[in-house]
Amino acid sequence: MRIFLRDLYTCQRKGCGKIEGDMSVLVCDHIRPHRGNETLFWDESNLRMRCKACHDSNKQREKQQSLATCGVWH
Repeated sequence: MRIFLRDLYTCQRKGCGKIEGDMSVLVCDHIRPHRGNETLFWDESNLRMRCKACHDSNKQREKQQSLATCGVWH
């Protein structure tokens, strides 16, 4: 809830900025992947609000691209 309030229910992706009162279409997103690191997972400075559309399209594309640099995809 603190992240919703801090970010004023607003998507933090540049170019979007959608304000959304329906919390079911907002996602609390990790800036840096936590990869199981519990401290990083709960670190509020590593969290930002994204609307579901931005999270599902842009963030997931970023994650897929980063898999190659992690050695997951060959």
